[in-house]
Amino acid sequence: MDWQFKLAYHLFSDCQVIFLEDLQIANLIRRCKAKLGDNGQFLPNGQSAKSGLNKSLQDAAFGQFVQVLEYVAWKLGKKIIKVDPKGTSQHCWKCLNKVSKSLSERWHSCAKCGQELDRDYNSALLIQKIGLFSTQEEDITSVKTAVSFSLAEESRALP
Repeated sequence: MDWQFKLAYHLFSDCQVIFLEDLQIANLIRRCKAKLGDNGQFLPNGQSAKSGLNKSLQDAAFGQFVQVLEYVAWKLGKKIIKVDPKGTSQHCWKCLNKVSKSLSERWHSCAKCGQELDRDYNSALLIQKIGLFSTQEEDITSVKTAVSFSLAEESRALP
């Protein structure tokens, strides 16, 4: 807990706002649903691999760290903006074009604007962009509202 507070104060020493994905931790650590085969036997469902991730998420106390960040932000008069994670890995951060990909694809390639970068880095940049939009307009906290906002901005810019 001490380390989390020190890290939170350190993070806010350089910035006024932090953007986070609004993850539902309980959903991330939930057990996989059982899969039954035609003969009534259980099929592999990936639970043994996921149990390691579950333990890591609980060990890291991610949810607790978010609460610490929120408290420190309040204490320092700074801000935390939570972004809806839905679609953050399926859209291009630069042009907001939807670029569908499976979970196993780790590279983001946008056919519209030509962006080529790691999928997770693309998601981080998109979360930052949505967060920056939300500092301009109160109701922008998701990819869907960011796309609408961006389209409205483009239409206003046209003569």
